[in-house]
Amino acid sequence: MPKCIIDGREVEFTPGQNLIEAAKGAGIDIPLFCYHPGLSVVAQCRMCAVEIEKMPKLQTACSTLAAEGMVVKTKSQKTVENQKSVMEFLLANHPLDCPICDKSGECDLQDNSYKHGSAYSRTTEERRTYLDLDMGPVIKKNMNRCIHCTRCIRFGSEIAEIREMVALKRGNNTEITTIDGRPLETDYAGNYADICPTGSLTIKDFRFKKRVWFLEKVPTVCEGCSKGCNMEIHQDNNQIYRCVPRENKEINHYWLCDEGRFNFHYVEREDRLLDPARTKTSGLEVCDWASSIDLAKAALAGKNIAILVGSDLTQEEAAAVLQFKEQHYSQASIYHFGTPGILSTRDDAPEDRILKRKSKTANLNGLEKLGIRGFSKLSADVTGLLIIRGGRATLPADIDGVEKVGIGVFMKDQALMFSVILPGLSFAEKDGTILNYEGREQRIRRALQPPGQAKGLSEILMMWANRKTSHGAA
Repeated sequence: MPKCIIDGREVEFTPGQNLIEAAKGAGIDIPLFCYHPGLSVVAQCRMCAVEIEKMPKLQTACSTLAAEGMVVKTKSQKTVENQKSVMEFLLANHPLDCPICDKSGECDLQDNSYKHGSAYSRTTEERRTYLDLDMGPVIKKNMNRCIHCTRCIRFGSEIAEIREMVALKRGNNTEITTIDGRPLETDYAGNYADICPTGSLTIKDFRFKKRVWFLEKVPTVCEGCSKGCNMEIHQDNNQIYRCVPRENKEINHYWLCDEGRFNFHYVEREDRLLDPARTKTSGLEVCDWASSIDLAKAALAGKNIAILVGSDLTQEEAAAVLQFKEQHYSQASIYHFGTPGILSTRDDAPEDRILKRKSKTANLNGLEKLGIRGFSKLSADVTGLLIIRGGRATLPADIDGVEKVGIGVFMKDQALMFSVILPGLSFAEKDGTILNYEGREQRIRRALQPPGQAKGLSEILMMWANRKTSHGAA
């Protein structure tokens, strides 16, 4: 591999790599604002300018490709003076609102100001001010904090494929906004806040809720569709505050759709059933686990049953269900369900040209690999259903008229269609494996402790199998 010299160190780089990426690979940090590896290079913030031997002027590291034998200085006097000047320029209008800004703790401007700025300000002029602007259901803008990096504009036109963010006016009066002030239309609006290097674009769902340094970050996989985008769950005190994309250049690069980003809210809905319960004419009646399993087994005793498993279950859970079926309900048929109109991987397809897919569950491919077929309609000879889901799978239509027992995540209005509900775990409360539409095996990780009396599926099936009753299979 070719080599260059950065700050006196010999650094290997890949041909075509810019100096920022080459330095990063060697653990050398070059400060930046406008550059993002997933966007085009504009070299307009000038923060990454470095000194290169045999070049009379500083060169922006984002737009300069590393070359064999190139000698680069990121800490020379000229470079450091430029960094201080750029920081002073950017902070001339920036408000001193770090104590209330959601970006505080993960703000590039804050970090670079501390590392490369000056402790003193020569500014005496009044700062420019704008009113906060609502940009639709996802984003709220605080233009006072904007440093004109144009990452948002480039993301909209290059990644989201919709030119909705623009820069109006010039110089000190430049304002980043939507065309004609319209709300954002893209289904990927949350990424605007992710890539904003300051707190100018904030996610309304997370706004003012929690300081980021209190959040525990758990790497996992989005369950929103069969793409299997990598993301992090950020939680504190067993409560999810947000989900953010996690870089995986083979699957989702740096991005996450809004559907996957905000999917976690069902996990903590107030009407989620967290206790074993049975349905009576007066409504739901909470039971203990022992009696609820007895009731569930009694409800299906003597019935010709079918087992429906959601394609939001993990491979381990689906395998446990198959083993349970063979040992205790060997005559039962078994099918998967999850997205209306998607019976198999053949029906799955891209929903847009970015990330989203038509199958709205993460493990459709995995269940097919285990030999489980898609559910289309209820057979006339079936008199009982055991329905198992993780929380994302949509319940099948036209399953009335038979006895039903549910295991998994259900809301109270959904639970009324079942004779008995045994509460299970959502994707955020368990570990497991999924296979995305390409067959890539990925791991989801537990971020939360099980709420209420909810239990893991393997434990529920074990309790069912080992509880001796006079009803049906034991």
